Amino acid sequence: MNNTALPSAQATVDRTTVDRTTVDRTSTDRERLTGLSMTEWASAMREGRLTAAECLELHLERIAEENPRLHAIVTLNPLAAEEAAAADRAAADGKPLGPLHGVPFTVKDTLATKGLRTTAGSPLLGDYVPEQSATAVQRLQEAGAVLLGKTNCSEFAVETHTRNPLFGDTWNPWDTRLTSGGSTGGDSAAVASGMSAFGLGTDFGGSIRWPAHCTGLASLRPTVGLVPETGLLPYVPPAAGESLPAPNSMSALHRLGTVAWLARSVEDLGVLLGILAGPDGVDPSTVPVPLGGPVGSLAGISCAWFEDEGTHPVRDDLVAAVRRAAEALEGLGVPMQHGRPPGLERAAAAFVALRTAEGMPEVVELATGREDELGANLRDSVLGGEPSTVADYRKAAAERDAIRAEVLGFMAERNILLLPVASLPASDPRTGTFTVGGKDIPWTELGSCCRAISILGFPVAVVPCGLSSEGLPVGVQVVGRPYRDREVLAVAAALEREFGRFSPPPPRSRPASAD
Repeated sequence: MNNTALPSAQATVDRTTVDRTTVDRTSTDRERLTGLSMTEWASAMREGRLTAAECLELHLERIAEENPRLHAIVTLNPLAAEEAAAADRAAADGKPLGPLHGVPFTVKDTLATKGLRTTAGSPLLGDYVPEQSATAVQRLQEAGAVLLGKTNCSEFAVETHTRNPLFGDTWNPWDTRLTSGGSTGGDSAAVASGMSAFGLGTDFGGSIRWPAHCTGLASLRPTVGLVPETGLLPYVPPAAGESLPAPNSMSALHRLGTVAWLARSVEDLGVLLGILAGPDGVDPSTVPVPLGGPVGSLAGISCAWFEDEGTHPVRDDLVAAVRRAAEALEGLGVPMQHGRPPGLERAAAAFVALRTAEGMPEVVELATGREDELGANLRDSVLGGEPSTVADYRKAAAERDAIRAEVLGFMAERNILLLPVASLPASDPRTGTFTVGGKDIPWTELGSCCRAISILGFPVAVVPCGLSSEGLPVGVQVVGRPYRDREVLAVAAALEREFGRFSPPPPRSRPASAD
């Protein structure tokens, strides 16, 4: 490859050419290459300008460089080289190539991967090797993507910093004293540092959006019900020879959460949506909804923006990023209003109430007789206290439905909402409380802006819109109406054009360890 045709580590490009004459192994050129978007990698390989084996080798070299300090990837796929070789044979034989031909990706350790350890970050599942992959993983591989490996997450994906008893902490490539987010922080660190072209994760209370915000990536949490959650932990592993269990349609996890993903461009998000959406015949909550064509124009879109979800303040420089995003869209002719939907100030509390009322029954079942193997935080929160009743769950669900109706009414005329992702940029998870706007905010509540949106089940993208006062990435949430995911992506793409695509962190400009 002739690296002179590639963008610099900080550049934003619409189209990249790759010449297959030489492969330069210097660190700087690897950083340039691994800053390409998923669609740029795929184009290079489909058009024969790069082989899947070369692409995989570049990413493995990057992993060897970056993973020791970030601790993002916890299990490598021993069959990745075979998958890349098969992709190259298909190309040589002139066979039809998938939209993700040869692209290396990582998967959060809460999603089942056939033949590859899947732990959810818990000693309770430390030896679990599924016989079947999650539907979403299978669809990506069928589209030609090469599975690099599994990424770190908080134990059973419940914390806002990625750490667990099996693999420890994952850190941020912008500054290894800071979190890369949670619970999909492993994928966030892997993609932002160039170890993976994109990451497949999940989002319940902000688990894809907060990590994207922390590392400057784009992410999509699709409308709940578009993408099957078959193979998403926690579940009790099936006996040998049995299929993965169907997701429980009554569970808050599956009614409010979804498989989600992050990448380096909004274009990538839209391509992945087209591949991943649609029923699989197992998940009873997945619906066959037409997605429409590619990401379109801003015609017919109107917006409202606001500073916070109504209970916890957001730091001024992060609010300013949302304001700039609103002004940019208004400059493009999008009608804009300043104001928060009614009822949203109750949404974060309603999310917590519903999650608490359900508890984590699958984790309780897995931990029975093995309580000491569960991490201390989960042991206290999941196994302690009195169980909730069905009446408690129904009451929490009714409040959720009431809030959703109020917000939908507001969005009848303002079909896109813009708001912050969190009260702060990426922060030190060893700090228990932060002061924002004169108010103390516990670490666990920094992401209330995410929780408030989670309870709605609406599609929401995060797109980077500048840097904080410390020079850290700042993301903005773009929220749309149910099943209008393409509208969300259209707005996100417009903001990306205004503010620039993901830029990798300055190389090695931060501390080398988080001791």
